[in-house]
Amino acid sequence: MNILQNLKLDKWYGIVLYLGTLSIAGSLFTNISFIQPKHLFGFGLGAILIGISFWIAEKPLSAIKPSNAYTGGAALFSWKEIRHNPLTIILFIVGICLISLFGYLIVKQLI
Repeated sequence: MNILQNLKLDKWYGIVLYLGTLSIAGSLFTNISFIQPKHLFGFGLGAILIGISFWIAEKPLSAIKPSNAYTGGAALFSWKEIRHNPLTIILFIVGICLISLFGYLIVKQLI
């Protein structure tokens, strides 16, 4: 169970990144008879691109609260925000397109 704790699956895009990696590994190393491996590979590649775009866009920010008679002494606040740049937007759009296309092909093949 230490393996699952070390993965740090605390954000949704981390889970999408790992699922994309697992689907690419599944397409390369297993022989699933009802899904074509190239469709599963494309779906996993799209998921990896979405996960990487949000991982790159996550920026740690911090601010210092000045001391105040009502709220107490000074304090340092830290948080993380998602701030996309043109590269992460392009990765996200390409990932959405790949997931949409190959997800449609997987569902079409299953029906």
